[in-house]
Amino acid sequence: MASYLQKDFTSTPTNADKFTISFWAKMGAIKTTQVPLSNTDTAGNGTWLELRSDGKLGFIEYVGGVVWNFETNRLFLDPTSWYHIVIAGDSTQATNANKLKIYINGGSAETFSSSTYASTNTDWQWNKEMSGTSNGWKIGESYSSSSNNEGYLAHIHNVDGSALAPTVFGETDSTTGEWKPILAPTGITYGTNGWFLKFENSSALGTDSSGNGTTFSVTGDLKQSISTPTNNFCTLDPNQSYNAYVTYAGTATLGTSTTATGANSTLMVKDGKWYAEFKVETDRTTSNGVTIGIYKNGTYASRVWINSGSTAIPGNETGSNGCEGISYQPMTSTPNIIDAGGGGTVNYGTTASANDIIMMAFDLSTATSKIWWGRNGTWFNAPGTSNVGNPATGANAGLSFAKGDEFWGVNVTAVNNQADNANKTLWCNFGEGRFGTTAISSQGTSSTGDKSKWEYNCPTGFYGLNTKNIRNYG
Repeated sequence: MASYLQKDFTSTPTNADKFTISFWAKMGAIKTTQVPLSNTDTAGNGTWLELRSDGKLGFIEYVGGVVWNFETNRLFLDPTSWYHIVIAGDSTQATNANKLKIYINGGSAETFSSSTYASTNTDWQWNKEMSGTSNGWKIGESYSSSSNNEGYLAHIHNVDGSALAPTVFGETDSTTGEWKPILAPTGITYGTNGWFLKFENSSALGTDSSGNGTTFSVTGDLKQSISTPTNNFCTLDPNQSYNAYVTYAGTATLGTSTTATGANSTLMVKDGKWYAEFKVETDRTTSNGVTIGIYKNGTYASRVWINSGSTAIPGNETGSNGCEGISYQPMTSTPNIIDAGGGGTVNYGTTASANDIIMMAFDLSTATSKIWWGRNGTWFNAPGTSNVGNPATGANAGLSFAKGDEFWGVNVTAVNNQADNANKTLWCNFGEGRFGTTAISSQGTSSTGDKSKWEYNCPTGFYGLNTKNIRNYG
């Protein structure tokens, strides 16, 4: 079932010639055209924003025919970052180029690969009620309950009656130089049909903070995320995947029994101590099964998934094929660590079953680095011993290895592993406190200063992969 926010309305706008939309977006998988924002009737007349399948941004108004239509030259293909998007319309302008401007991350107005303009003083429909049967504003899908948005949205401002600059909503951080949201902007007159959605109340995500009381209804299973434009949490990267469908929620739908599949993380590190949790939908005990590990971004980083064969997994192939790394296979009858850096294969841990949670901790803080895995809250013994692993003290690692100067990222794969030939899901918790859309069932501890949420206790001194932690501890 699609999840979205909706608000129908009947009020006359303050000034239909002018509007501003400001919001932050983090892209998910771009398979087909997605509609993050719309105001339409049920026949599809109205105004909407499209993230198109080719990565371009489109802003369209259609009322029995095209009234306004714009497509950016810029592509929006980066799932690792948040974009700040401001759309400002002013049809009173005599010059067409000034009638609609789109700004990205506080920069200059975007150029368009195509554009269709209406005449001066033509009303925009964005803040007007559509005649006939109206949907009103929808956030997260189109009028036809399709083209669902697959990504994160934050701080959505809608201003009725003014065309505003991006500096009203964002500013440059004086320390990092990054563009960031103004969390409590001042001086905005939202107008009759304006609103501001902060998404700060997880039980009332449609709450309007503009003062107008324009509360949206919630349909489906929308989730509040702790990943924000000022602290970006790791997910899996749809642009660094092979035959895997990757969602913004950090999950991977892995392929059939004859297909090698996999995906890499959106964030990478070269120092520090890091923790993550993984949950596999069903038991995989055939052939290589699922693998969970880290890979290095060295010479062959652009070729991570060049080989589609059954051995094309980090840890099971040399760097010449772009798959060098360290992997753990938890669901085979004899679980193994595989080290493509020269450590070979070693038996490790106990076989996992469906819906078990695999913990992983890796320490890149010293020249001789270490990695541990565990299951359902218990760390495995060091290979071939009865000595329980303890990442917090650095004891009894699954594997020690030379770190080098590379950047390391998280990797999950599945190879020749499903007897039923069906797609199966692997969920990743990089600290957001859920596996897919399912919240953790109990909350373990986090290291001091880390707001990540885990099913089990994060080892002391280890952190979740997000931009604040990388900046502070990586």
